[in-house]
Amino acid sequence: MGMPIQRFAVGPMGNNTYVVFDEASKEAAIVDPSKGSGPVLVWMKSRGLLPKYVLNTHGHSDHTFDNGLAMDGSDASLMIGEPDEAMLEELAKGDGWLGKPEMPSPMADAYLEHEQELVLGMTAIRVLHTPGHTPGSSCFVYENVVMTGDTLFQHSIGRTDFPGGSMPEILTSIRTRLFDLPDETVVLPGHNDISTILNERRYNPFVGEGSTIDLSQFQKG
Repeated sequence: MGMPIQRFAVGPMGNNTYVVFDEASKEAAIVDPSKGSGPVLVWMKSRGLLPKYVLNTHGHSDHTFDNGLAMDGSDASLMIGEPDEAMLEELAKGDGWLGKPEMPSPMADAYLEHEQELVLGMTAIRVLHTPGHTPGSSCFVYENVVMTGDTLFQHSIGRTDFPGGSMPEILTSIRTRLFDLPDETVVLPGHNDISTILNERRYNPFVGEGSTIDLSQFQKG
């Protein structure tokens, strides 16, 4: 890969926070700065990496808790899917189960758009809008890797029983956008272990080849 990536498991829910960076320019993107991301920022500083983007795959607090910490003192742009920005306001109140962040999340500098390209040095991260887990859920693709947040996990999918969740939408997002990626694409989820698109297409019980879930069962008569 032309653009390295580092994964950190942080927080009480074992969130995966990712740092994608360009070696030549030292420009970096922090994806989902979850609670306990302090060591992530220390690691970046030790490598001389300069945050250009702070990217949220979606607005749930376990993925956005340390947005403020990641943004502090940097010129980075905070980006999230527009439908999820209201969740950042809720995070700032500090009345969620994770408590109050050390630094409240600012509002987004810009919204993520489907098929948008975010440039880091000589390489670009491609944005895919993948609603279902939340209305504003997004995934990030570069070369042979996709960071899927809580949309697609190893042999599982994101919950849809939270406000704004939709089973038809998440199934459609995975089947028409993520499964359109090459088989060898590595899946880097928001929690737990990595996988590949081929592995999920074949064996995921919710959306794989053997899945019995059909969109028609969610259609209203």
